[in-house]
Amino acid sequence: MEPVVVIADGSPWTEEAEQWAAAHAKLVGAELEKHRPGDDFHGQLVVLGYQNRTGSSLGIGRHVVPFVCAAGCDAVVVRGTTAARRGLHGRVTALVSGGPDDAGVLARAVVFAMSHSALLRVLHAAPMPVVREDLDEDHGWVLERSTELLAGYPHTAVLVRRQPHEAISRCADSDLIVVGPGETRTCGAVTRAALHHAPCPVLVVHRSVQEEHRGVPSIPTPRRPVRTTV
Repeated sequence: MEPVVVIADGSPWTEEAEQWAAAHAKLVGAELEKHRPGDDFHGQLVVLGYQNRTGSSLGIGRHVVPFVCAAGCDAVVVRGTTAARRGLHGRVTALVSGGPDDAGVLARAVVFAMSHSALLRVLHAAPMPVVREDLDEDHGWVLERSTELLAGYPHTAVLVRRQPHEAISRCADSDLIVVGPGETRTCGAVTRAALHHAPCPVLVVHRSVQEEHRGVPSIPTPRRPVRTTV
């Protein structure tokens, strides 16, 4: 089994990242390795704090997003409240969009929920449509698709009528938010929103891992319902 890797950069959040990584490694029976920024390593998961030595006192460290986007494996950015970092809420939230990242996000969320003995919540955020007649073309199909992918795994499904960053910031009862890398190679807007605003650690499922993922069926993205006029 590949190790869990923690990046120690000497920042105040290094200790929090080390504690989170050590606890997770123990749960999954993996070795824990510590590396410096820029080191070459191979691991099943890389963990770092949301602030590094060169980050400002506000927001995320300036090298965190580039590091997460370039990582060759899943990455966890440790941030948020003490209760969330210690896993006291007992809930993992998978953020789904209806896109191709969802299968990998859900698969990883299930693994973490099982290993941490946590409940699974599947969350889809979609703002209220400008034209209220469009409410019949809601985003319920995204959660239905997620239920199909989960193949009977117990979970709760929630549709939130807010912008993704607003929904993310309100996940105060989660110990982990799982999100895909987004549509770009430099991490999408929703991924960045999670890294900047989440009240808990964030797991980014890396694209290369998703492309190699086995055991999850490839389901094409459903089309939105077509309205007809009689």
